[in-house]
Amino acid sequence: MLKKLVVFLFLISAFNLLEAHNILTPLFSQPLQINPKAAYQNQQLVLTGLSGSGKLEVYSIIGNKIKEINIQELDNLKLYLELDAKKMFVLRITSSTDIHTFKIITP
Repeated sequence: MLKKLVVFLFLISAFNLLEAHNILTPLFSQPLQINPKAAYQNQQLVLTGLSGSGKLEVYSIIGNKIKEINIQELDNLKLYLELDAKKMFVLRITSSTDIHTFKIITP
């Protein structure tokens, strides 16, 4: 009886390890994603965490489109962008795979 119990417990633990491996392997095999970030200071927009080409749209807080810029390379983008001071804007960046939206407040 004890021998059957030991074999049973061994099989259950082996099954749990296999299940854990099947669940966790896809999580750890994917590359680490970097969350995109946007910053605006001294009339310069800095975008990090994006790649490829895309389109940048700038909207006022009430939804009026102010600017639209096609960008060839989004990797660590630094872009001169003249915006009114002490206002809030919404940035919408559309790449070939994703759409990201940011709110910025100009100093």
